[in-house]
Amino acid sequence: MSYLKNILPVWGLLLLFFLASSGSVFGLTAGPPDEKTGALNEDTCVTAGCHTGNALNTVGGSLMLTTPETYEPGEVYTIIVNLERTGQSKWGFQMTALDADGVRAGTFAADDAANTQISEANSKQYIKHTAAGTAGANDANSWEFEWTAPDTDVGPVTFYAAGNASNGNFNPIDDYIYTAQEESTPPIPVVAGVSLEIVGEMALSTMNAAAGVSYTLKVTNTGNMMDTVALEASAEVGIEGSVLGSLSDRSIVLDAGASVEVTLKVTGDLFTEAGDYAIDVTATSGTDSTMTAEITTTTTIETPPPPTPPTPWDVNDDGTVNIQDLVLVAGQFGQSGESLKGDVNGDGTVNILDLVVVSSHFGENTE
Repeated sequence: MSYLKNILPVWGLLLLFFLASSGSVFGLTAGPPDEKTGALNEDTCVTAGCHTGNALNTVGGSLMLTTPETYEPGEVYTIIVNLERTGQSKWGFQMTALDADGVRAGTFAADDAANTQISEANSKQYIKHTAAGTAGANDANSWEFEWTAPDTDVGPVTFYAAGNASNGNFNPIDDYIYTAQEESTPPIPVVAGVSLEIVGEMALSTMNAAAGVSYTLKVTNTGNMMDTVALEASAEVGIEGSVLGSLSDRSIVLDAGASVEVTLKVTGDLFTEAGDYAIDVTATSGTDSTMTAEITTTTTIETPPPPTPPTPWDVNDDGTVNIQDLVLVAGQFGQSGESLKGDVNGDGTVNILDLVVVSSHFGENTE
């Protein structure tokens, strides 16, 4: 009799999980009946009519689940179920883990066999309290156990749980049913990628190889995580000189989907021959070196125009042959030596021949 007196309060809690059959109600001292977690196609003890004294998830209490945000196939994780409601002192719970199709996902282990136990129904596995597991501190109780993730990636896994915060007085009106669910997803595979494009023209030309030309390149991280992209430019060697490609940045950190513009400057030297010079630029993902992108610029070094022929008859270099030039020649008339502006024909002496040359171009524009 003393045993029955001790166990009766527990039976009050187990009303959460009573089954009605043939007009009679019986309690399962081995634990609550399965399929009462509120999961897909499942009732709770409120919707099933077992505990209808209070609405589901009545304000003032809570059921909280500690589950992995992501899972690795085959790995073992610790699950914690925490049930709270001020004034209550008897506690019960039930949990299952299902994939998106409502199929069992992974395996629970009742490490604390005194307070938790395992059962199965319709190919689904459940972990729940034992009779001893209903006892806890006032206002809250928790259960801890392990869950082994599925052997393969089955997509998102949802943990469904229901709990009863009771005072064990056999009156369902004093029982409060709470539900909770948490999702665990397989880790997102790391996807690395990079793209490289030219903003504007990919072929430019210049007659001044030393000044060179500049190209704008757009680098994009096409992967799904932050990446460091390395840039490298090739060098094209000419016959009598070289054309080199230099980059404003050679290492760029980019968030997933982010882009940045860099400058490629293509220059040569004073002895570079005229022709077409191809510079390759390669972008390489730091996460996966097999992920690369490449563009090619073609810079044309043009032949410089021939130098402007000298116009010594424009003695004062003002762009026009006029009377002032004749005056300057006349002012040096009869002089001999080097670097005489009036020596228009370059024979070393300023004489009548120089005046004749100036006169023959009189009025010309030399610019």
